[in-house]
Amino acid sequence: MWNGALRSPMWGSSPPDHLVAGAGRPHPPTMIAALLIALASVPGAPPLPCVPAASDKGALTSSALDEHRALRAALGAPMPDAPAMVMLHGKGGHLVTDEYSIILARHADASWHGTAVGRSQIWVKDAPFEPMKRAEWTLDEAAGKTLDRAIARRCPPTPALPRDATPPGPPPRDVIPEKIDVVRRGKSTVSFYAPTGDATIAALIRPPQQH
Repeated sequence: MWNGALRSPMWGSSPPDHLVAGAGRPHPPTMIAALLIALASVPGAPPLPCVPAASDKGALTSSALDEHRALRAALGAPMPDAPAMVMLHGKGGHLVTDEYSIILARHADASWHGTAVGRSQIWVKDAPFEPMKRAEWTLDEAAGKTLDRAIARRCPPTPALPRDATPPGPPPRDVIPEKIDVVRRGKSTVSFYAPTGDATIAALIRPPQQH
């Protein structure tokens, strides 16, 4: 089970916020799902989570499926195979490169089972990889149904910032680019960056935070 998030020795006792559902907030995934459902019935409230639709110009971004497979093969972790899967891949960091694969797979009983693996490497020539703590969990019924509805919905992608509005220099410290892939058998894979669309699917699929 999840034991303090994807934690490596160099992270100390606190898990990195970008990996943990509810990090920086007191709400675990169950409460997130319930809150989203409740808000949907309030006039003027934001809509339920959704998958951003590709525009006429093509796909939102390239898939990270190959990166998931390569990372899990390197770590000796199986790659799930289910009719419906939602995946999050992240790689980056400041002074330390973190790479992780979070996958939720929908089983025949309609439950969603998650696995998370990752590794870290300090920015020193030939430094060894440090594996992160592996995680396995199952979404509760409310969160699972919210995710079912989310991947069935399509919403406009978040407009890209104009080139001249992008701040110069490197990305902010500890910010890691994350891609989400929604894979459903018989349908085209939808791939997008985590903040695209309504930016809430990532919160649903991260490993739960332990207290």
